[in-house]
Amino acid sequence: MTGKRPSAIDDFYASTSTSLTKVDPTFIATYGDDVVGLLFVGLISSTENYFRDILGFALTICPVSQAHSSGEKVQLGSMLWAEGSLQNRSAFEFHAFSSAESIRKAVQNFTCYQVRTNGTFASMLNEYDKLCELRHAVVHSGHIVAGKNALKLGLKRSAIPLKVKLGYAELQAAGSVCTALVQAANTELFEELIVRWATTWRKLPSWMPSDEVKLLRTIRAAFLSKRDGANKTITGASKGVQFEADVRAEFNL
Repeated sequence: MTGKRPSAIDDFYASTSTSLTKVDPTFIATYGDDVVGLLFVGLISSTENYFRDILGFALTICPVSQAHSSGEKVQLGSMLWAEGSLQNRSAFEFHAFSSAESIRKAVQNFTCYQVRTNGTFASMLNEYDKLCELRHAVVHSGHIVAGKNALKLGLKRSAIPLKVKLGYAELQAAGSVCTALVQAANTELFEELIVRWATTWRKLPSWMPSDEVKLLRTIRAAFLSKRDGANKTITGASKGVQFEADVRAEFNL
């Protein structure tokens, strides 16, 4: 997520673009629910991958995250595959991000951060949770909604099995939820790491003033979406030196 590697959010955009922009209603009407189900599951998978990547980045750069998560267990196979070094995804190979609660816990356990109660991130997690209940039906029971999932969704009891019916409109709606969740999480976690860079990290024995500019640039590169920047759909994305100056001014550094 640094240098030439795309940011986690741009990886998410790239992985979902085919499902959301290149599969038209005619294709879906022709090939039916099964294909749409696969695309729907792919959206959830791409969302999970975003959280693996961005939380993994936090682990590699943030000493607060490292200290807080030092007691967490990591699969031996993950470490062997990563040749003994903690790669962005290694800590999360055993962890599913297919519910709001699992995301909240991972953010807390691995980054020492609680999702803001009244923020957009928290609000979109609630919507994402509904998609995950539907995903369970698609993946595990041939689109039939299990009792536990039906109760969580607040559905009425039915004498006949309830099936998840997915079409073009439903796929686009699910994509909007996943995209809004990733965008909100990206913004909130970015803001938190900037605060830590400007305050908490500087009080630690490991802090090296000579590295501060490099660290700030690394954080920016990991979270900044080049796609959103090119489309002018994000504000406040000042460039290079100006960004650094803005952060220093905000924290009186």
